[in-house]
Amino acid sequence: MFNKLYDNCFKTELQTEVIKVKEDKGMYWHAFKDTIFYVEGGGMESDIGMIDRHMVHGLKKEDGYVWHLLDEKLEGSVFMSVNLHERFRKCQIHTAQHLISAVLQNVYNVKTLSHHVSDEVNDVELSFDNFNEKMAIELQVLCNGLIRDDLAVSILYPTHAEANEYLTDKEIMRSDLRVVRIGVLDYTMCGCMHVPSLRYLQMLFIEGFEKTKNGYKIRYLVGDQLLDCIRRRYRVLDEASDTLAVSHLYLNTGVSRLLSENKQLRKQADEWKDKYISSLARELGNSKEEVLVRTFEDLDSKGMHRLAQMICDKYHKAVVFLTRDYDNAHIVIAKHEQSNFDVKHVFDHFVSEYHIKGSCKGNTAQGGGLYREEMETYMKTLIL
Repeated sequence: MFNKLYDNCFKTELQTEVIKVKEDKGMYWHAFKDTIFYVEGGGMESDIGMIDRHMVHGLKKEDGYVWHLLDEKLEGSVFMSVNLHERFRKCQIHTAQHLISAVLQNVYNVKTLSHHVSDEVNDVELSFDNFNEKMAIELQVLCNGLIRDDLAVSILYPTHAEANEYLTDKEIMRSDLRVVRIGVLDYTMCGCMHVPSLRYLQMLFIEGFEKTKNGYKIRYLVGDQLLDCIRRRYRVLDEASDTLAVSHLYLNTGVSRLLSENKQLRKQADEWKDKYISSLARELGNSKEEVLVRTFEDLDSKGMHRLAQMICDKYHKAVVFLTRDYDNAHIVIAKHEQSNFDVKHVFDHFVSEYHIKGSCKGNTAQGGGLYREEMETYMKTLIL
């Protein structure tokens, strides 16, 4: 049997009585004579709220009862209170899905395949072979026109004979029937909660669409959810506008300017890095050491590679370089082609000792792994 208290989405308070209690890991499942708490099903999430000032931590259907999970055992008469804002928001979303599906079925003769709800955006998947931007705009216009017309949303409990005028035998193969009707537009079997007429949807926005394996998924926002989403996005836009010192409409200009400035700064930074590496290569290359062992914290792995190459090519030396990036280390071992330094021997020992991952090709070896403080000391012992 259907709970007819679900027929009125604004019914959010109820005085009722406890009839059963089951303990579960320090919490208590309660069954009541009646309930206004909707349990998740049919694509609609469960209600949230309080019972005698105790938060309802969970809802489930079992053994013919709706069970409510509370942190305290209750007895006798209790007062239920459902969060109206959250319920109304969920009802708007679900009724909007019925509206979208009905419009598209009537106009394009497509079937609804699935429906998903989230805080940010909802989607309904339909059996389209093709769907485009023009159709999305038309859908939005049609839906908002029907919302302005304020078609009634009715909950019906028809006989099988009555339902058979609109639905197939397969659709009504059950003992009790509950139908949601939107004016003369839609007549659909549904056990969920709905707003009483389309004006309560306020406005519907088609956010986008995408191709799926079985058709097209259409994303939408509606009513209170749409207003919440706009408010959140405006906050982000306001922050970006303040940061870039431009209005919302000129954010792209501000971003382009920022990217251009960043590109110029990167170019200047690369030029200074090249000068630094050249200067460092000259300083190290003129040292008397034939094999240079150094640890760097001001060079990234790419810069260290360039430094090693410059020293080996121009000054005919061998290098064992290590750079540290927080907890990670990167090693480069290289030599000039005329040097007798055994790159592979040193690299293999280093890999074995510190489980470095990398490779050795010709006169250069490189690898990376976790940084250890004693790595430079160990590198020096390998070249002695």
